[in-house]
Amino acid sequence: MANNSDSGSDVDASDEDVSDLESEEEAAFFRGPWFSVVDPQTFQLPEPDFTENAGPVNFGPGMAILDFFVKFLHADDDNDIIDILLRETNRYADQKIAQKSRPPRILGPHSRFRNWVPVTSDEMLAFIGIVLSMGIVKKPTFESYWESNPRAWSFETPNFGKVMSRNRFQAILQFLHCSDNLDVPEPGEEGYDPLHKISPVINILNETFGKNYSLNQDVCVDERMVGFKGRHQLKQYISNKKARRWDIKLWVLSDFITGYTHHINVYKGRRNERRSPNGQGYQAVMDLMEPHFYKDQHVTYDSFFTSPALVYDLLDKGTHSTGTVIKTRKGMPSSFKTTPIQKGEIRVKTRGGVMAILWADRRVVSFLTTTGSPRFVQTTNDKGRDISIPAVVEKYNHTMGGVDLGDQLILQFEPQFKSLKMWRKLLFHSLVTAAVNAFICYRDTFLVQQKLNHLKFHQQLCQELIGGYRQGSRNRQMRLVPVQHRTLARLTERHFPSVIPEGKRKKCVVCAGNDRFKKTRIQWWCQDCEVGLCVDRCFRLYHTRIHFK
Repeated sequence: MANNSDSGSDVDASDEDVSDLESEEEAAFFRGPWFSVVDPQTFQLPEPDFTENAGPVNFGPGMAILDFFVKFLHADDDNDIIDILLRETNRYADQKIAQKSRPPRILGPHSRFRNWVPVTSDEMLAFIGIVLSMGIVKKPTFESYWESNPRAWSFETPNFGKVMSRNRFQAILQFLHCSDNLDVPEPGEEGYDPLHKISPVINILNETFGKNYSLNQDVCVDERMVGFKGRHQLKQYISNKKARRWDIKLWVLSDFITGYTHHINVYKGRRNERRSPNGQGYQAVMDLMEPHFYKDQHVTYDSFFTSPALVYDLLDKGTHSTGTVIKTRKGMPSSFKTTPIQKGEIRVKTRGGVMAILWADRRVVSFLTTTGSPRFVQTTNDKGRDISIPAVVEKYNHTMGGVDLGDQLILQFEPQFKSLKMWRKLLFHSLVTAAVNAFICYRDTFLVQQKLNHLKFHQQLCQELIGGYRQGSRNRQMRLVPVQHRTLARLTERHFPSVIPEGKRKKCVVCAGNDRFKKTRIQWWCQDCEVGLCVDRCFRLYHTRIHFK
C-alpha cells in the first residue's frame, strides 16, 4: 500500500504550493499547506474500520405486516403516535365545538360539529389505512373517493364508503391534530417552535427510525423536498429543482444500500435555526451525524454541504467523508481556481489526512475525501460504455444515492392531495416514510416464506390497518334519520324504559307520526335517549333499527 500524506515518496514536500494558502491564519486553522501528490496511481488514504452489524433490529420472523409498521409509531408507553393523534384530535374537536357554540354563535341543524363523536383507536387506524390507500388509488380530491355516479361507474371506489363515510372522514381530517394549541408559545416569544404542530410525531419517528435499524458503514446526507403550495414561513425556494421549486425542505440521513430513512430534520429557516460560522450545510451534517461519531462510518454528501472545515471536524470525531466541493470554498487549494486542466487529467493534493482532487471530465469537478485513492479504475457508465474514472469518483457515485432511493420508494405510494396546512402534509409524508422503512425492515428480515414486493406489502398494510372496521354503510343510512336521532348510542348501548318524572307525558317518537296516535301522550320514555316511547314494540324498534318509523 502506498503511504499517506505524512510520509512517503507519493507526496512531494518540495512541491509545496505556497499559493494554496491565502494567509497565515488559514494555515494554522487548516493544519498547514497543501502538498501535491506525485503519483496518484499509488497514493492511498486509510480505509475506515467499521465493525458494527447493519440491518433491522428486533424484528422477529413471526411478525405480521402491521407489526412492522406499528413498531415505528410506538417509542415507549408515553410516546405513541396513535395515542397522540387520538388525544389531541379529540381535544381540538372539543375546543372547536365549544368555540363555535359560544353565543351569539349557534350551530346549524346540519352542522358536522353537532354530529361529532370522539375518535376511537380502531377508527384512527382505519383513518390512517384509508389515507395510505389513497397513495395506491390516486384521485384528484378526497370527495372523489366517495362519489357514486352511475354515468362514471368505472371510476367508483365503493370500498372507501363501506369503511368510513365521507362526512366522518372529513370531520376527522378537519379536527386532526398532533399537539395542544393552547400549550404553545406565541410567535416571537421564547421557546416558540414553528413546527410545534408536527414536532411530537417527528420526534417519535426519529427515535424509532434510529432504534429499529442499524446503519451500514456508508451513509449519505442530502435534502428532501415535501410538496406544498400553500403559504408558510418554512417554505423554501430551490432554484435548481425544476419540478418543485417552492417546497418544505428536509435534511435526511439515509442508508446508501437500502434507502432507509434514519433521521429527518425539517429546515426551519434562517431565523429559527441554530447556525454555524461554517455555514448551513456544515450544521445540517453535524446535527445528523452526531449520534454516529467515533464509529468509523463514511458519509457522502454533495457540494452544498462540503467544506474543508466540515471534513476535518468529522475526521476528528472518527467519521470519514467524501463529497463534491466548490473549488472556491475557504480552505481549498488556491491553485485549483486557476490550474488549466484538460479532459481526463487529474490534480491531487493532500493535507492532514484529507485529499483534494481536481478532475476534468465533461466539466471540471473537485472532490474532498478522507479515505480512498485517486487512482483510475475501469467501470461502466449509464450507456454501457467502459470508462476510466478516479476511484474516489466511483465511490461517490456508488454511495451518494441513498436519499434519492428513499425518495423513489416514498413517491410510489405517497397520497397526492391539496392542503392549506403545512404540518398536515408533513404528517402524511412522515407516515408514508414510516411505511417505507417498515417495508425495508420486512424485506431485510429473515423469513422462510416468499417475500411480498413493495406494492403487495403496502396493500396488505392498508388492509390490516383498516381491519374489520366498517362504519360507512350505517352512517350513509343515518343521513335519512332526523338529526336528533342520529347518535349510534341508541343502537349499541343498553337502554331501559322508565316513567317520565313529575307526571309529565311525551309523544312517542315512533308512532306519533301516525294520524291515529298523533295527539296521544304517554308516560313512558327512555331516560338515556330522552325521547318518549311506548313500552315493548316502539321501544324495541327505536333501539334496534336505524329507520325506526
